[in-house]
Amino acid sequence: MRIFILLFILLNTLYAKKDFYYSFINSSGAQISEKRKQTISDGFDIIENAKLLARDGKIDEAYSLIKDYKEKNKINVLSSDLIILYSELSLKKESKRFSLEASKLLENAINTSSLNQFDLAKAYMLLVELKLKINKTKDAKYFAQIIINNFEDEITKTYGKIQLAKVYKYQRAYDRSIKILYSILAKTNDKLIATIVADELFDVYIDNKDFEKANNLISNVLKSNIEYYANDSYLANQKITKLIKSDMPEHAVEILKELLNKTSKEESIEDFKYKLANTYMLMYDRTNFYLEKAKELYKDIINDYAQGAYAKRSKMFIDEILMRQGRVKPSVIAAKYKSSEAMQQKALLQELINDKEDKKYKLIMRSKKVYNKISNTIAKRFGYKSIESIFDEVNIEMIKNFLNTGKCFELNKALKTSRNETLEKLIEDETIKYKFFECLIEVPYERGYLQVKDTFNTSRDPNIYLYLERMAYSLGLSDEALDYSAKVEMVDNQDVLAKEFLYRYQILKSKGDGLSLDKFFSYANRNINFIELNKNNPIIVDFYYDYYLYLLKKDDTNKAKEILNKLYLKQKELKANIYSPFVEMELSKISKDTNQLQESINYLLEGKDNTRRLKPNDEVKIYYDILKLYEALGNKIKQDEYIIKCKDVKDTNESLYKKMCDEM
Repeated sequence: MRIFILLFILLNTLYAKKDFYYSFINSSGAQISEKRKQTISDGFDIIENAKLLARDGKIDEAYSLIKDYKEKNKINVLSSDLIILYSELSLKKESKRFSLEASKLLENAINTSSLNQFDLAKAYMLLVELKLKINKTKDAKYFAQIIINNFEDEITKTYGKIQLAKVYKYQRAYDRSIKILYSILAKTNDKLIATIVADELFDVYIDNKDFEKANNLISNVLKSNIEYYANDSYLANQKITKLIKSDMPEHAVEILKELLNKTSKEESIEDFKYKLANTYMLMYDRTNFYLEKAKELYKDIINDYAQGAYAKRSKMFIDEILMRQGRVKPSVIAAKYKSSEAMQQKALLQELINDKEDKKYKLIMRSKKVYNKISNTIAKRFGYKSIESIFDEVNIEMIKNFLNTGKCFELNKALKTSRNETLEKLIEDETIKYKFFECLIEVPYERGYLQVKDTFNTSRDPNIYLYLERMAYSLGLSDEALDYSAKVEMVDNQDVLAKEFLYRYQILKSKGDGLSLDKFFSYANRNINFIELNKNNPIIVDFYYDYYLYLLKKDDTNKAKEILNKLYLKQKELKANIYSPFVEMELSKISKDTNQLQESINYLLEGKDNTRRLKPNDEVKIYYDILKLYEALGNKIKQDEYIIKCKDVKDTNESLYKKMCDEM
């Protein structure tokens, strides 16, 4: 509908010719009387006045003026202009009833040849939009095709194509609409037509949810031809409303500033300042920047238009700003505006924000039911996407506090009130991301694991898969842990595979499947660097033990000896809680085989001394091996000492070595 005001401009020369013609003769060629000329002139003045009212956004006033005059008019020369303008204003009334009435009027005027020839194109354009308003898409398309096919000049055909693009937009055939509009842009050198097309293309992008393209497009339009909106308040207000609904208030601000620069009407200045202040309030970025801009405009309205339409609301909004800046307590605002539900919610929300800043997390969570009454619209005004997003931030801050102080048990409680969106935000924060996962592993919590699993199961991040693997294992979910291990391997990130190496070993060992464990050790042989990279992980002790036995089974003696020595050194380094002298006994055998008998004895003694809760059968075996080594060294005194020690061991369980000692 926006193009029609512009079309009026294009047809100004036609109006000038018409005024000249009717100043001198009537349709039969006779001179027109001065009285009739004045009546015609007055009629055109009324029409022009209605157009000015419409451009100022006063659609209801303009509509009433033209409707009353149309019903009284008896001058045929004015009928065409009145029908066109009445139809345009009916369309702007944004009502199906008005649009239906206007479409019938226009169609009848066309069919009865009641319109001037130069008004026909505009009439068809209006019919397209009127038919769309009453959901008659076939009719709308038909009239758009008439404009394209039945008019000779290219400009009119172009407007017809724009109307056809509107039909396709209404039918949600966005690609077809965009194709038509782009084809016009590619050919036109006319700045006005290019702006009209770009404006329509913006609307198509918005309806198609392609907000990035819409944002870029409107930026360019405002840079190149902001006057398109600034010269017509109605058109500007329509665009401002759409920009705000599409979350692009910064562009609405550009238009409002230009409107303020252009207008000298006090009523309009008051209106534009109020809308600009409200738009700044919507742009709040959790700083005072936009609040101060809005405050200054509200003050201007109160000082310059004390009796105006917006003074009372401006005072209320200044109170809101002062509350948000911490200069007025929420309780004072709540008491002052008891009859305003919006202000009550704002005071409640500010109370929540104050408690959040004071880290009163538990108090907030206890009062969650009360705060849930706050609408998302109010939350957005305060810089949050929704009321839930505020609770997300509270949960995140609370969880961060628990993580930074090592309170993993408290974390479990916090997770009970957390949404998946909260977990996603936690993972985005690199400073606490891994502390969070480690906490869930340290204190296994099935619901927490399920939350993380649901949130990140489709992730392609191998680190997250690894943490899920470890969580599942800590909860005894070995099969799920193996599934995540497979996902880690599938992503094939060498750094993460190295970190996952020993955890996979743990899972496979817990399954008790010897074949799977052998396959893992074969995998270890192919990735020796993983063993070295994990040498400082305590799990390496168990790995060395099982890997040593695997290598012996495969007759890889040299490699087995190397791993046994690493196991021995790692046990000493970690001061491991050793429950078996196995390592020292194995090293003793190797030393004995190379005839290093004293070294062999030393290993056995070390094994006995370092082993906690040494089993009687192991103790007897050590003593027996030592006495035999001393026998080989010819040290009869030491041999007899260990025979006695061997005989003194109690509670052996059918030990062959004890029997041999007893018989000595």
